[in-house]
This record gives sequence, structure tokens and C-alpha cells, in this order.
Amino acid sequence: MKNHLIFPMCFYAFYMWCLAIYVFRARLRSIKSGEVSIKYFKAYTGEGPSERTVLIARHYDNQFQVPMLFFIVCTLHIMASTTALSTLILAWLFVASRLCHSWVHLGGNNVQKRVITFAAGWIILILLWIQLMDQALR
Repeated sequence: MKNHLIFPMCFYAFYMWCLAIYVFRARLRSIKSGEVSIKYFKAYTGEGPSERTVLIARHYDNQFQVPMLFFIVCTLHIMASTTALSTLILAWLFVASRLCHSWVHLGGNNVQKRVITFAAGWIILILLWIQLMDQALR
């Protein structure tokens, strides 16, 4: 079971790569439409792109905050050989919570729903860390 955590980790990493392409395409569209000058992206100063393009970029940036703790805890579970079925389920639930968060954030951006999906991810992440600590104490 120990290496099965690789699958949700890889899935999420590939998802982040897809988001990077999405950001690139949104920025490219804003440049091609004349909405923003390519010079803006040198230092991110001056007249910027549309709110939608900024939202997409912020969403991508968010993938390097909380999700990094997911990658760390999964790696520690693998290294410590503490991966149980419940660990794998929690890992996939975390990935699902982040996909739901993306759906809400990049969709209608309902703040209440976004908070719920974000909080769900945090709770699942905390459970993964508690599980790691519990296994380490045994």
C-alpha cells in the first residue's frame, strides 16, 4: 500500500500542470486581444489584465500554498511506511476537495462555496498530519 500514495500525488501534480497551461493561455489571450501589453508581465506593473485573467493566475498561485503541505505529508507517509487504506482515501479526498475548490473558484466564484471547499481540504490535510503523528507514536 505504501507506494499507492504516488497516484493522488501524481494526479494532483498533473492537474497543476494543466492549470499552468490554462494561466498561460489566459495571459496570451489578454495580450492578443490588446487588453494588456506584454510589457506588463515583465514586472507586473502598470495597467493589468482583466479580473478573470488575474483570478486564473491567483488560482494557480494558490496551488503552491496549502497543496504543498499535501505533498509533504504524503511523502512522509511513504518514507515512514505508515500508509494505510485510510491514508489513501484521505489523500484522494484532498485531491477531490481541491478539484471542487477549482470548480467553484474558476466557475461562478461563489465565496461561501469556495470557503466550504477550501475548509474541507484543510480538514482533510489536518487529518493526514494527525494520522502521520499517530503512526509515528506507535
